[in-house]
Amino acid sequence: MTKRLRQRATAVVFRDDRVLLVLLVSDAAGIFMLPGGGGEPGERPEAAVVRELREETGLTATRTEYQFSWDSAVNRHLVYLVEAEGDVEIGPEISDHRWWDRREPLPIYPHVAEALERLS
Repeated sequence: MTKRLRQRATAVVFRDDRVLLVLLVSDAAGIFMLPGGGGEPGERPEAAVVRELREETGLTATRTEYQFSWDSAVNRHLVYLVEAEGDVEIGPEISDHRWWDRREPLPIYPHVAEALERLS
């Protein structure tokens, strides 16, 4: 029997050669991830990535570009490059954020490393 993966719209937002990462309130381990989440019933993945980015960070997407899908152990990540405007104002699901330069040691989930590697 094949395990059904949860579809997750994943946003990759760069500014000044840094990528936006978020820390979920529910993540006691303190591991950062890319913004995004599951779609609502009937919602297109592109709409989900725009909505999730806004809910989690307060940023407004001005452009989205689908890049690829990738299956992790739990999710099918639909990865979008997103241009966004505004300043980060973390929502209730997020406890922290970082504009990460990819050199600073920071705990990240494997799917984050995989997505950023594929975009390089």
